[in-house]
Amino acid sequence: MGGVQYIRWQQPSGTKLKYSVIEQMTLDPRERARLSRRLRSFVSTTMIAADVQSLPMGDSPDLILVPATPEERIKSIKLNSVAWKGPLDMDAYIAREEHLYNQRLTRENLTSWILVDRNEPEGERTILSSCETYRKKALLAHDGTVENVKTHGIGSVYCRPDFRGKGYAKRMMEELSQKLETWQMEKESRGRSLFTILFSDIGKKFYAQFGWRPFLSSHMVLPPVAREVLNGSLENSKIRSLLAKDVQDCVCDAATLAKLQERMQVASQSPGATVAIIPDFDHFVWHWAREEFFAEKLFSNRSPPVVKGAGDDQARVYCVWNRNFGDAPEDNVLYILRWVYDDPTSPEDEQTLIEAMATILRRAQLEAHEWNLSKVEFWNPSPLLEKAVALLDPKAEVVHREESSISSLRWTGAEQGLGKNVQWLLNEKFTWC
Repeated sequence: MGGVQYIRWQQPSGTKLKYSVIEQMTLDPRERARLSRRLRSFVSTTMIAADVQSLPMGDSPDLILVPATPEERIKSIKLNSVAWKGPLDMDAYIAREEHLYNQRLTRENLTSWILVDRNEPEGERTILSSCETYRKKALLAHDGTVENVKTHGIGSVYCRPDFRGKGYAKRMMEELSQKLETWQMEKESRGRSLFTILFSDIGKKFYAQFGWRPFLSSHMVLPPVAREVLNGSLENSKIRSLLAKDVQDCVCDAATLAKLQERMQVASQSPGATVAIIPDFDHFVWHWAREEFFAEKLFSNRSPPVVKGAGDDQARVYCVWNRNFGDAPEDNVLYILRWVYDDPTSPEDEQTLIEAMATILRRAQLEAHEWNLSKVEFWNPSPLLEKAVALLDPKAEVVHREESSISSLRWTGAEQGLGKNVQWLLNEKFTWC
């Protein structure tokens, strides 16, 4: 939004002035139209009645972080729509958020938080800053044991542009870091959460000051590929497309989750602690709910996106993906959420696995092309996956992100005698929230 983010909306006449400024900006028509749409959305959702200067500062003792009422949650969604609704209109964006709220992953686990002035009555409170938290199932490995625990993921951290500079986001994160240690943890054996995660889109420093330490945040990218370019190579391969039920059977089955338990048991023998979000089927269903909602709204003339990944049964390697649709063409991405495979036991097994991975990636490139997506992206690639990519594109490189989607984890296990250091296993896209 550029300078538009710093306007104080105090009277309707100001909106006319700003539309006129946009019309005079040196932009191509498509970009000008996009900015105008986002500005109209911003104006319709802020509607400030009070002077911004009269609001308390972020360090005021009058401020409090509380769970939003259902009505305040909708108000928060309207406010943050300027940042995250993408190509949806306001009604569709609210409907999408309600659709996601009612998924199994979030139905009883999502909390919408708002920073408000404690002196204002419920229902009339000005939302100074807001965020959401998602309670998740996790594993904790330490001192030769593996525990089933609960944690929280944090998302949708937002402060309206005209309220920025007063320290509201800082105050909210300070309060949140304390609240989440015991929030919804009454039934847990420890009575508290030992870690929380988030994915920063504003670099590594802001959230680090509250304890969310940045972890490895890298990815690789491949371009979409048309079917005619492949010359039938996929049809002659052992790769098969995975539907949702196939993902449940091959990626989220009891045997695969048992292997994760075994990995954590091995990790428990090392110094310090290791944590992992459990990659249960509910995570993937939540991600697919996003893409299916977009597909229904944006591509009503075509069949829904039923292919959820690809795999090779003989090589025992599978991947799960989802399609992301954004404001601009470059925001339309096929993200690989998770890879599942067994570590090879011989050079021959390794080569077979790498070749199978490469073929699966080709299938992902084809899927990206068929949905007009700009690229295929996968996070924190293993050395094996890097070798598979090299078979397809020797020039592809690992990108280390510094500003967007920074995987961050806040660890409080030291206070429970679990040491200062923690490793994050399965730091993968499926954990994003």
